[in-house]
Amino acid sequence: MKEKDKKLKTYRLDVSAQFYPIISTKRAQSLFRLTAVMDGRVDPETLRRAAEDVLVRFPTFKVRLRKGYAWYYLEENPAPVKVFPSTGKLLLPIDTKETDGYLFRISCAEDRIEFEVFHAVCDGMAALEFLKALVWRYAVLSGAPVTGHEGVADLDLSPTDEEAEDAFYRYYRPIKFSDIDLKGLMGDLPLLLPGTIAEDGYSGTYCAVESGEIAAKAKAAGASFTSFVCGALARTIGRLSGGTRSVVIMVPVNLRTMFPSATMRNFVNFVRLVFTPEECASAEACIRSAAAQLKEKATKEEMEKFFATTVRTERSLLMRIVPLPLKILGARIGRFFLKSRQTMIFSNVGRVTVPEGCGLKRVMFNLNVSKTSKVNVGAVTLAGETTFAFTRSINETDLEHGFYTTLGELGITARRLNAC
Repeated sequence: MKEKDKKLKTYRLDVSAQFYPIISTKRAQSLFRLTAVMDGRVDPETLRRAAEDVLVRFPTFKVRLRKGYAWYYLEENPAPVKVFPSTGKLLLPIDTKETDGYLFRISCAEDRIEFEVFHAVCDGMAALEFLKALVWRYAVLSGAPVTGHEGVADLDLSPTDEEAEDAFYRYYRPIKFSDIDLKGLMGDLPLLLPGTIAEDGYSGTYCAVESGEIAAKAKAAGASFTSFVCGALARTIGRLSGGTRSVVIMVPVNLRTMFPSATMRNFVNFVRLVFTPEECASAEACIRSAAAQLKEKATKEEMEKFFATTVRTERSLLMRIVPLPLKILGARIGRFFLKSRQTMIFSNVGRVTVPEGCGLKRVMFNLNVSKTSKVNVGAVTLAGETTFAFTRSINETDLEHGFYTTLGELGITARRLNAC
């Protein structure tokens, strides 16, 4: 069969991804970036060859966006992948004409591999699996002394159906609308960070912390790593703002830990942590509050209830009969009236494991930001060191410096890294 006559495989967008292309514009896209810092200069052609090999193992990344009657969908993309020189800019919108339809962009400069992804493709955990495989394959093709493929997807194996599944549908259980706490899901309007919107795009500030230091302090406080960091961030924001509204930090929860799935698509829910002005008077109070809220809200029952609401909405008759152009129009109009429901997002994609010899020195995780969610924070741990990436749409860096101060008061030393 000729390549042009081959029937291309298609995929439904997962439930979490359905609205991303609907609300996106050419200038405002839901992107995030994972950056791999290597121990030597990256060769673009070798990286491109590695990407071609990895895409065979990750078919839900080798796609382009298509319009259906009621929803967008994904279609297999037969075009070869490209590797671009880095622009030095963070999270520039993806031009699918440049990427030949791909909903991600791989770039490199000196010792860095940049992987920027449209959220309709996957979540941060799945993107990290792709990046690890890309780094591993690049190292192998470069002739590096790689030992095995522990912690990395085996490229010799065929993709499984489970890796392409919409796990929200797999675990969906019907729920009554009367059981939905809409007020709890939305919440009151939060404190928003002040700042001057930067005219030249987004920028990042980075620091590194010994992960063992945070883990020990968190354990002593009866908190998890994530709740400890959220508490420190809330204290920093409260001290800087002196506002009367509550600080609200949204935390993505990897549902794969509660609902077993190997999906390489979106499978996360958000927990909304609310810190009152009174709690923000001390880091200790914020940490206790974060720990208690995560314990209460990030349960299997609450997560199931939350995504059941999303699935039921998507499956409703109204959503199925309203044509896509009307959904897009409604979303564009709604953008002018919606108010931000969070002060910031903190996302911790966890610990990175790759085989020895890959040459991976550091991973950084930059989240999408906007004019209302002006600073968001991503964290990744590699070789006992956690890297925090502050992505911002504003010029001011007061929050980052305040965070270093808060950590210092808690007995933790943060080492500032060069911006990128």
